[in-house]
Amino acid sequence: MKRIAIIAAAGKGTRAGADKIWMDMGGKLMIERTLSAFLSCPEVDQVILVVAKERLKDAEALLSCARKPCLAVVGGDTRTQSVRLALLRAKQEAGEQAALVAVHDGARPYVTPALIKACFDTAEKTGSAVPVTPSVDSLRRKTETGSQAISREEVLCVQTPQCFTLSSLLGAFSHEEEASDEATLYEKYVAPVTLVEGDPKNRKITYLSDIYEQSEPRVGVGFDVHELRVGRPLVLGGVIIKHDKGVYGHSDADVPVHAIMDALLTAANLPDIGHLFPPDDPRYEGADSIKLLQQVAEKVKEVGWRPVNVSAEIMAEKPKLAPYLSQMERNVAQAIGISENRVKFAATTTETLGIVGEEKGIAAHAVALLAPRKD
Repeated sequence: MKRIAIIAAAGKGTRAGADKIWMDMGGKLMIERTLSAFLSCPEVDQVILVVAKERLKDAEALLSCARKPCLAVVGGDTRTQSVRLALLRAKQEAGEQAALVAVHDGARPYVTPALIKACFDTAEKTGSAVPVTPSVDSLRRKTETGSQAISREEVLCVQTPQCFTLSSLLGAFSHEEEASDEATLYEKYVAPVTLVEGDPKNRKITYLSDIYEQSEPRVGVGFDVHELRVGRPLVLGGVIIKHDKGVYGHSDADVPVHAIMDALLTAANLPDIGHLFPPDDPRYEGADSIKLLQQVAEKVKEVGWRPVNVSAEIMAEKPKLAPYLSQMERNVAQAIGISENRVKFAATTTETLGIVGEEKGIAAHAVALLAPRKD
């Protein structure tokens, strides 16, 4: 009996506020993680990935290297409509051959091949298989007068993949009724479902915070150097310092801030400041690097990260920078939204060696630690 897996991934991520299924999750897209379990499961003969119309090319590219038959189809306006379209396509793929179908939420990236196999094997024997886990929370039911406690022993949490014979599930979906899962329609129009033991790790990712918390902290490094010229202001760490020379560059050429920006960007796997703020772009001529740093912090936040701490060292023969370091720390901390005690500046010379020692330039290197966002 042919075994076909349908992965429902056509949602818009309304509750998450983003198309979460296509977001990075610890170095892989969430949908990649979901797919990998089915592609590595020997019991799965074919995979049908249901996606939104605008993601069809992305999905086809993702499936192009698969080592088993896979195809992408465009879903409908609701989950039920999307699954119905996939079931009809599965019927075409199966032809006259009897088939089992497993329907799985694309936002459950922790499903295992073992659970997939258990569900298929059970459905082949009984016609259906729905994985469930016990409730670990205390529960209450809303009533007209308030609420009423429910025993946890009476409640089970439902997961996917939910497996059925293809013909019976198509029959249940032929009524064109909306439901939150396949078991609801199967139970109403076909027969009671068979429950199998689910996996507590096989949880559904609903909010962005669910994605972020799965990522490990990241470290980034940055380096910058600028020429010193007479007639230019010396701006370091957002502080204007009196000196007979200043740093030369397209923006204000704030060397340590540029190094910090690259440290943050590399940690977040984003393009460096040369890509974000091109040196030939007139919009950034004479730009305040602290304001550019604020933009970098926002971009880091957008991709799910938050700065934990930043360390920077400035290499300059002159002037003496110690009196200005604390103000630099305050400027950077405010720009990236962390407390001052998480930003540290240091200054050193190169003992008259090189372009720094010859007072031809100022250099800086920086290290930044990022952690997943909590909000």
